[in-house]
Amino acid sequence: MLVRDMATQDELEAKVSDAIAKLEKQFENEPHLRWAITRGLIHRAVHYAVEQPGVEFCALATYLSEMVGHAHKLAHGDNPKAPVHKDFVH
Repeated sequence: MLVRDMATQDELEAKVSDAIAKLEKQFENEPHLRWAITRGLIHRAVHYAVEQPGVEFCALATYLSEMVGHAHKLAHGDNPKAPVHKDFVH
């Protein structure tokens, strides 16, 4: 069962990637497109998660916090001397 669940997740993420590629083509000249798509996906995903029963708030909050660390590692790798982000914190 777990293998099938993973295949389904992989299939869903592949379709999301395809949808992102279509948006990139449709709005290719938009400034800050990557950030706009990212914000839109996260915002819509949060609505999708909580508008119907099935996704607990704590699970969603935990996953989002894990993705913050994941994004940071993708951007900077394991470099403990990565640039300070004080200019991006508000």
